Amino acid sequence: MRNSEEVVIISNYYFPEMGAAPGRITSLAEAFKESGYKVRVICPLPNYPEGRIFQGYRSKLKVKEVIDGIQVDRLWIYPSKSKNSLLRMLSMISFALSILLFLPFAKTRSVSWFVVQSPPLFVSFFSVFAVKQLLRKRVCLNVSDLWPGSAVELGVLKKGKLYKLLCRMESYIYKKSDLISGQSQEIIDHVRGFTTRPCFVYRNIPKGDTDFVNSLPAKGRKKVVYAGLLGFAQGVYKICSEIDFLSLGLEFHIYGNGMEREEIETFIEQNKGKGVFYHGTFKKEDAAMVLGSYDAALVPLTVRIHGAVPSKIFELTNLGVPILFAGGGEGATIVETMGLGLTCTPGDIKAIERMLIDFDNLSEADYSTIKENLLDASANTFNYQEQFANFLNFMETKYE
Repeated sequence: MRNSEEVVIISNYYFPEMGAAPGRITSLAEAFKESGYKVRVICPLPNYPEGRIFQGYRSKLKVKEVIDGIQVDRLWIYPSKSKNSLLRMLSMISFALSILLFLPFAKTRSVSWFVVQSPPLFVSFFSVFAVKQLLRKRVCLNVSDLWPGSAVELGVLKKGKLYKLLCRMESYIYKKSDLISGQSQEIIDHVRGFTTRPCFVYRNIPKGDTDFVNSLPAKGRKKVVYAGLLGFAQGVYKICSEIDFLSLGLEFHIYGNGMEREEIETFIEQNKGKGVFYHGTFKKEDAAMVLGSYDAALVPLTVRIHGAVPSKIFELTNLGVPILFAGGGEGATIVETMGLGLTCTPGDIKAIERMLIDFDNLSEADYSTIKENLLDASANTFNYQEQFANFLNFMETKYE
């Protein structure tokens, strides 16, 4: 019986942290609970994306709390949002060691599954090792990015001794996990090069239904929004500093936090005539109201990252907001083939500028078609409840 079984989720992110990663794991935990499982989450003291422990959790090594019927064990971490890769790695290792010290003493008799989030690779490696070698429990590995390959593509890691070590860790977690879910088909194809373990494509589709308003862009200057992590992989600072949105007849509105936030705020303060605005962050429950008020959303990547399909594609589809995707691979294929917006080459400012001009020149009929395609995709293709039901069936039928 599900109500006598427990699922433990190990993740580097969880509520009250904000963003795609915390949202995905929080929704997953809630869905398991709603399906009748007892759910426990093991995560760090909240710190993302600010890079410092949240108020109320500081000066503590461990916090145990219950949120909406879900037990959350928060462990110590050395938080960092530094651009220094060594400091970021130290942060990941600190939480990994906390897990290794915590798990052997955790009560796991009733646990049916451990769901381990990867990356960070150090966290997933130590988690899989502890669960399989020390606890002798089953693991479903949830892969959202292909590290260390993505780190090399982003230019934050070079191929050398550390890269080879990380590759061995990557191979280990694929081979030792009992089941594997991945955020894209590209991820699943990559994983199958290491193991014959059963795999499932589990996309980061937002939970819940949304009311759609198929309105046309307001007359006059069109408003484009970016909402998400302001980090190296997105390159939002370069976009807002090198494109004169006002001269294109557009406004660019930015929401989020991350290592580029201060640079973006400084630029806007010094260049108030560029048509760029920063609004801080908003709560998850306000996403529909905030994002739905814009005519399109920019989803940029600085480089083509193998396996990466930005979760914003599915969130914006659910909200009926046309997508301007500066990226390649599976994400671009989804946007193009389903007619959800426009695409261009990642990291190419001129290409992004041309895409913005093409958006501005869309006819009302073409814009309406995109809105209709978004509505259809959300209702029939990217349905959260249907996906989770299939995922749960996948987990339960593989090991009855």
